[in-house]
Amino acid sequence: MVLLVRIVGCCCCWTVCSSMDHHSAALPSLLLLACLAGFSTSETGAGGSVGETSYGPSSVEIDGVNVVTVGIPYYFECTASCFPGCKYSWTRGNVTTQGPVLSLQLLHTMPTETLTCTVVNTATGGSASVQKTLQVTAGPSNIQISGPTYLTDGVASTFSCSASCYPSCSYTWTVSWEGQQLSSHEGESISFAPYQSTVIAETLMCVAQDTVSHLFISTTLTRPVASVSGISIESPGTVTMGKTYAFTCNVACYPSCSFTWDYMGKTFQGDQTEIPILHKGERRKFVSHQDITFSEYSKIEHLTCVATNSISGASINTTVELTVIDPISVRATSEALPIAGKSFSLQCVGSQNPASITWLKNKQPVSASQTVHFSPDNVTMTFGPLLQADDGSYQCVVAEGEPIIQSSVYEMQVNYGPSSVVITGVDTMTLGMTYEFECSASCYPACQFTWSWGEETSPGPKLILQLEEPEQTQNLTCTALNPTTETSVAAQKTLHVIDGPTNIHVRGPAFLTAGVESNFTCSADCHPSCNFSWIVSADEQTLLVAQGSTISVDLSANASLSDVSVECKAQETLSHLYIENNLQLQLASLSNINIAGDSAVAIGSEYTYRCSAVCAPSCDFTWRFMGKIFEGDQLDLTISDYSKIEPLTCEAKNTLSNTTITATVNLTVTDPFSVRASSQAPPVAGRPFALLCEGPQEPDSITWLKNKNQMLASERVQFSPDNTTITFSFLVREDDGLYQCLVVEGENRTIHDNTLVVVVEGGVPNLSVGYLMEVNYGPNEVLIEKANELPVGEVMLVQPGSTTELQCSSQCFPACLITWFYQGTTLSTNASISFTPVIPPYAAALSCIASNPVTGQNGSAMTTVEVPDGPTNVVIGGPAALEIGVTASFTCSAECSPSCTFTWTLYGGTMTGSVIDITVNRHVSSESISCQAENTFTGQTATANETLSVSDPHWCGC
Repeated sequence: MVLLVRIVGCCCCWTVCSSMDHHSAALPSLLLLACLAGFSTSETGAGGSVGETSYGPSSVEIDGVNVVTVGIPYYFECTASCFPGCKYSWTRGNVTTQGPVLSLQLLHTMPTETLTCTVVNTATGGSASVQKTLQVTAGPSNIQISGPTYLTDGVASTFSCSASCYPSCSYTWTVSWEGQQLSSHEGESISFAPYQSTVIAETLMCVAQDTVSHLFISTTLTRPVASVSGISIESPGTVTMGKTYAFTCNVACYPSCSFTWDYMGKTFQGDQTEIPILHKGERRKFVSHQDITFSEYSKIEHLTCVATNSISGASINTTVELTVIDPISVRATSEALPIAGKSFSLQCVGSQNPASITWLKNKQPVSASQTVHFSPDNVTMTFGPLLQADDGSYQCVVAEGEPIIQSSVYEMQVNYGPSSVVITGVDTMTLGMTYEFECSASCYPACQFTWSWGEETSPGPKLILQLEEPEQTQNLTCTALNPTTETSVAAQKTLHVIDGPTNIHVRGPAFLTAGVESNFTCSADCHPSCNFSWIVSADEQTLLVAQGSTISVDLSANASLSDVSVECKAQETLSHLYIENNLQLQLASLSNINIAGDSAVAIGSEYTYRCSAVCAPSCDFTWRFMGKIFEGDQLDLTISDYSKIEPLTCEAKNTLSNTTITATVNLTVTDPFSVRASSQAPPVAGRPFALLCEGPQEPDSITWLKNKNQMLASERVQFSPDNTTITFSFLVREDDGLYQCLVVEGENRTIHDNTLVVVVEGGVPNLSVGYLMEVNYGPNEVLIEKANELPVGEVMLVQPGSTTELQCSSQCFPACLITWFYQGTTLSTNASISFTPVIPPYAAALSCIASNPVTGQNGSAMTTVEVPDGPTNVVIGGPAALEIGVTASFTCSAECSPSCTFTWTLYGGTMTGSVIDITVNRHVSSESISCQAENTFTGQTATANETLSVSDPHWCGC
């Protein structure tokens, strides 16, 4: 940063440059002060002293920086044009200093700092001031980077940078490795993963820069990369059971890894381990020589090494397969086969000096029994004799101290049988049908089978048999022979012989109806049972194939077919012989009804319509038009009455099934004449309105009808001279109705139309399209009513906190918009409200305004809602004393809304009214009176009591 200081009025000008980094910005002040000390207010020429007129100060300026940083010294110079001389003073807050140069070093942060320089002419006393506002910054300092202590290969890590800055800092990151920049980023935090797996450490540099002063500070942080890869196991591959082997796990790991081995459910630690190769499983207990249990042995065992990075926790693993060689085996003592019922021995071979031998069958210890015997050293196990149940996997477990070694497996399959010879197949045969029989027996190895029946024989476990000659029964024999044991056993089966299915029947409706399901049932005599199949066809086309004794037929998609065949086939489940029967049916179909003819018609014209349908075998047709019924598929129709749209319906009925379908066309009656309003304005009660009778031709006569009654002129209703226009001077609600004009054209004749009240003389009458007039009116008679009650009136009394159902009613067409107001504030826009008074005040205005959006008129109703109050402040007014024989008047008053009644108690009796007269006729010293005020709406009461003294001025006391 370069600071330029200009000294005015000096014999020389100095330019002082100071190179300032982000920690200092000092200006050498001594040189500046030395220059100022040489300043002169006048000059002397060759002719002597020359005087000048005093001027200034003017052109007052402050030279210096615009941004200052807390803790760094700065210098500012104030200059001005003055004669004969100027005096300078600085003001900064409450601090004032003298001289043209100000030294400034802020110790605390603040939004801004304002400097004021005041220059005074030493001769004239004139002064001028100038201000300079400085932007204040602080820092940056205290920079630091926070984040994880290591990087993980393939995983993003997040770091954040912080520093002390005023007003704020911006941050820039650089990530590098071995001096090579990998990436850059801006912001307080950065998230990144290591550049590649070969990188062992990366360096982060954060630069914090003050956003105003642009001073900066930086810091760096180096983090190692935790990685693990390339795992392998040094293994011999093949191991012998009973020996111990060393294994080494190699892995590329930084900075270090821990190792875990897993072998046959056991865990070992370290990158190198020694593992004894034993049988799978642990010895559980030895209560006796036979009480030992072992798990299944596998030839292939898996050895797994897991390497876990000590910093990142990431892990990888590898597995090798160890082929285990078994040094001990079990074998038979002879070449003879194991045959049930004969003696057989097994021997444990391979052990040198066994401490003990335990025999296992199917992994369970074998104990001596009546048929199982052991030699004294347990080396040999003898079966005498063999049983079929002796099938199984045999092993011997040899203990040579430690470890215990489990032998290979000897799978013994005992040769036995035959036994349990069984023939499977039908018990009843049908002549001419082929049947299959099967013979089975319990044998090992598999038995050989021979069949015989009559004088015939056949080998094999299965026999395909077909009988051609009728006979009552047939004996079938199967002989099973074990080729190893040379033993045979026979089984026999007696077959009953029959001849095919009979007596088939198909039951169902006499015809089919398209679109309606029809059910059919098939039955037949079969042995032992029948399978039923169906074929529904028509016109040499198969429509439906189904299985089962019943079938549902729906031919809605084939309504054009004429004759349908429903055929049932009954087939025996064993012989597969079958018998058939069918029904020939007519298909009653009805679809695609259509009406042909004009849809636009005119009054007085004749039209022909035809009704058609896809119908089998035939259909009857019925027409319906304007309440009348016509028969036949053709209808000649003359339109004699006007209706804008009138439906014409044709019904087709199938003569066989009696099912029906209908079709309808809407006949639009066209007419060249119509009635319309003369303007776009809606018809409003009290306002004028006009209707026009319009058409393409000039009519001979026009008659106006309202609701089919002839209209006559009146004071309020006038017709134009040609009757094409009817005008209402003002509308009333009773003008609602259907307006039409009856137009007569052509030659003269008389037509009586019973649908009209008017009789027209002339040519052909045409009744125009009607205009339905609905007179808009209101609002009229706007009222506020309680639900199912009369209007509320000018005042509505309600109990405190109670809710009253209110309705704003008005006579309007169309319906009016309702707005409720309470105490001058909008309450609701619904016609009905549930009103609850607001307390206080005890009396407030409630109003509803009805607005008709068509007529533009408004109406309102208002009531005053009063909440009953009181009685309070019950006061008895009258004299304080009574005289005997003198009548005195008393008044009872109370604050009460809406009103109160008053009841007096005197002499033990009561009187009513707000005013009473009292006359005392007895000698007493005092009389007591009370007044009770009762609210006429709520029934609440309050009482006032008075005691009056009584005197007798005429009493002498004797």
